[in-house]
Amino acid sequence: MSTTPFHNIALLGATGNLGSKVLGALNNAGFTVTAIQRKDSRNTPEGAAKSIKVDLSSESDLKSAFQGQDVVISAMPYPRLATDKIWMNAAISAGVKRIVPSEFSSNLENNLSRKLPIVLDKIEIRKYVEKLAEDGKVEWTSVNNGPFTLPFAWLSGWMGPSVASRATTIHDSGDQIVATSTLERIGEAVAKVLLPEHAEATKNMPIYVYSTAVSERKLTNIVSKLTGIEFQENRMSIETVTKDAFEAAENGDRSKMGDFYVAFCFGEGYGGDFRYMASNDMLGLQEMSDVELEEMIKGWLKETEVNKE
Repeated sequence: MSTTPFHNIALLGATGNLGSKVLGALNNAGFTVTAIQRKDSRNTPEGAAKSIKVDLSSESDLKSAFQGQDVVISAMPYPRLATDKIWMNAAISAGVKRIVPSEFSSNLENNLSRKLPIVLDKIEIRKYVEKLAEDGKVEWTSVNNGPFTLPFAWLSGWMGPSVASRATTIHDSGDQIVATSTLERIGEAVAKVLLPEHAEATKNMPIYVYSTAVSERKLTNIVSKLTGIEFQENRMSIETVTKDAFEAAENGDRSKMGDFYVAFCFGEGYGGDFRYMASNDMLGLQEMSDVELEEMIKGWLKETEVNKE
């Protein structure tokens, strides 16, 4: 008999960029993982105990796949309530104890952040799982981690420096801090919230974790130190960027949706620096040192050079 409250885990999205890291961390923690894949998937979930291919739009197919599972985790990108309801209801019908929705966002407890169009679907899903728990149908835990589009977000010049253009984008002062995570850190967190020593404390709770806390100026200084580039600064106003994005969205123009992430990360009052409410200490997750951050950025820079060849 398992000595843990959870043993068998069903994972949706097991072969994606994030899902593969979650799968690896679950394996390292001793869980038995079943990858739930769409019928036509040709991807192989490395490390899964088994893979079940189903019609992801079929509640009956998913219910069958979830039989005997203690937890269902979704690492599927672009979650929508209309589709996520299907797997959640199937999990309940199959007797699953806990679900972990595909939240993996920044500060969703913040009132300003909750109004941003880029998170409205996740807010709807959060409300749905909270109601499920209130009705005693299933437990839930979500994991949030700040931006993890690394190194794209931090080395593309969108927010911070771009080696290719030798320019850096600085929003407002450039000193605003955002808590951010590697994919590996997110995978660790998902596994740890389900361990016996944390299962009760993480029940029906959003859990926040991070790898390090950075600003655009700090990243620019590190890349400048490593490359010798003196970056030209392109200064931008967060208020203006956010205002323009809202106006475009109201007019049906989705071309500026990505700009909402600027406020989400660095906007005053949006809670991008959520270190004060993070569960790193509880989960035993160490914050990355400045030396480790430099080494990681050095690796990104080398990888970028290799990919250009």
